[in-house]
Amino acid sequence: MREVEKKDYTFSNDEYDSIFVGICKSQELLDEYLEQDYELLNVDCIGSEFGIDFSINFFDEDFLVSVVNTKMSNNLDEIFANATTFDIDLLKKDYPDNLDRLYNTAIVIGGLKYEGEIKEIQNEEFGYFKFLGTYPAEE
Repeated sequence: MREVEKKDYTFSNDEYDSIFVGICKSQELLDEYLEQDYELLNVDCIGSEFGIDFSINFFDEDFLVSVVNTKMSNNLDEIFANATTFDIDLLKKDYPDNLDRLYNTAIVIGGLKYEGEIKEIQNEEFGYFKFLGTYPAEE
C-alpha cells in the first residue's frame, strides 16, 4: 500500500454518514480497498487506499457498510438494498431521477462527515468511486 502522510484535519463526526457509490469487480477487492492498515496509522500515515484516494485519514470500520452487488444499476433502492443504514429518502431527494450511470457498489461510512474536495476517483487497481453526500445518521 502507498504511504501518504495524514492530513491535518479530520472528517470524524458521529452525527453523520457519508455515502459513496462505485464500480468494483468483487467484494474481496472492495474489502482490500477499504481495509485499514493500523501500522501505517500508527506512523501518521493514511490507513487505507480508499482514504488515500479521498484524503480521509481514518474511518471507524465498525460503522462501515460496503457491498458489491451482482447487478449494475442506477436505482438507489437497488444499489443500497443491502446497505441501508441511513435514511435513503434523503439521498433520493438529492438524486430524484436516479444516478448518472450504472453502479454495483455501495459504501456507507458512519461517524464521518466527508467534506473533501475529491468527489470521484478512478483507481486503476480497485475501480471507480463517487461521493454522493453526507446525511444525518439514524439514531
